[in-house]
Amino acid sequence: MKPILILLLLLLCNLSIKAQEVKSFSSQNLVGLLEGSNGSAFQLQTINGIKFNKWFTGIGTGLDYYYIRSVPVFLSVNHNFLSANKTPFISADAGINFAWMKRDIIEWGGPISSNFSPSAYWSGNFGYRLGLKNNDAVVMLLGYSFKELKEKQEREVFCINPPCPSAAENFVYKLKRVSLRVGYQF
Repeated sequence: MKPILILLLLLLCNLSIKAQEVKSFSSQNLVGLLEGSNGSAFQLQTINGIKFNKWFTGIGTGLDYYYIRSVPVFLSVNHNFLSANKTPFISADAGINFAWMKRDIIEWGGPISSNFSPSAYWSGNFGYRLGLKNNDAVVMLLGYSFKELKEKQEREVFCINPPCPSAAENFVYKLKRVSLRVGYQF
């Protein structure tokens, strides 16, 4: 919850921009690798928003293949340290993570129905922006990210006299990873 409040505060600070400052649409399209205690995985993201001076704020989504495939939807804020074409920057993302699909598991005791509910997603990154022509850039980011998935598994309990009751188990997956992403910004 704290990362979301910090991002909203940064966004509100950015809204008090002077009339002379130029705002323009910008997009970051990233591909990356995730590494954590549950192995390695692939990641795709696109962030679209407004660029002004040293700031870029946008809404992002993507595919996250780490452990259980999911789709994060998040607010992203970047701040360049310099006004130059080549500059280091920091980035923060916070939002909601949706599981890719419902899964059904078949075990010896019978089928298990599994449902996921939306959960938290956030990341913090250090990056470098390598400017090209027409204000385009190649961006590289190294960061730490967190995604949470909440799963409820239900199965019918064996009984002789139907209707049989069902048993439910709840699982919470808190996945912490290091991410390395490279992309193109225009």
